[in-house]
Amino acid sequence: MLPISDFINNRKSSIRIAHRGGMALYPENTLEAFHFSVDKHNVEMLELDLQITKDSKVIVLHDDSIDRTTNGKGNVIDLSYEEISEFDAGYNFMDKKGKFSFRDQGVIIPLFEEVLKQLPNTYLNIELKGNNPQLVEKVQLLITNYNAESKIIIGSANYFQNKRVHKHLPNCGHYLSRLDLYVFLLVGCFGLLKKYWDKFLTVEAPIEYHGIPVYQIYLKAAEKLGKPLFIWGADDRDSIQKLSKDDVAGIMTDRPDLF
Repeated sequence: MLPISDFINNRKSSIRIAHRGGMALYPENTLEAFHFSVDKHNVEMLELDLQITKDSKVIVLHDDSIDRTTNGKGNVIDLSYEEISEFDAGYNFMDKKGKFSFRDQGVIIPLFEEVLKQLPNTYLNIELKGNNPQLVEKVQLLITNYNAESKIIIGSANYFQNKRVHKHLPNCGHYLSRLDLYVFLLVGCFGLLKKYWDKFLTVEAPIEYHGIPVYQIYLKAAEKLGKPLFIWGADDRDSIQKLSKDDVAGIMTDRPDLF
């Protein structure tokens, strides 16, 4: 398995990335979603989110609470993993036919360790949610224990959390925080701050922001500075084909079946 930097820089086409494991097709951020996207849709990379529980377990979940994605209620930081794992992470997922096809099928919010254990040959694109320093420390231990540094891009939208990620996981790939993305959008087209951007492996940006198209600006800036560009929010065939034609480095989609 190539180190992730070599994989990105030597790619033949846009990297296929399942956002939250393909959340339009499967219950998001679950092992079921990850395995289906890898085995059925041949994605090359999985995008996922990490949170920390009351008992310091690292789980795969986007929200601060379990309310939206399970039949339970409560904030993650107030619950133990044993409590969280009692709830059905497929309960609220509705498929394209309007059916709750994953309800009562044993789907649970997984531990990050299970992802590392079950998907050792898949590249991971990880976001640490929030600003909890302990989350970075726990994630570092797990990634190091599984010798997974070379297959991971990791970061946080939070600027300060992202700085901790750089410090604790220097051998992983890194992407821009939300603040960095704003600055990149403003100055990247002029080729400015090149030395600052060099510490990031990729620029990961939306196809649009609050309804405003920003993709072309990010594309121009990334090309100017020679940075691989990953785009998220491409959830229809036309958008995916457009991004592929423009040869962006990676396409994150909720619909990996459209690749």
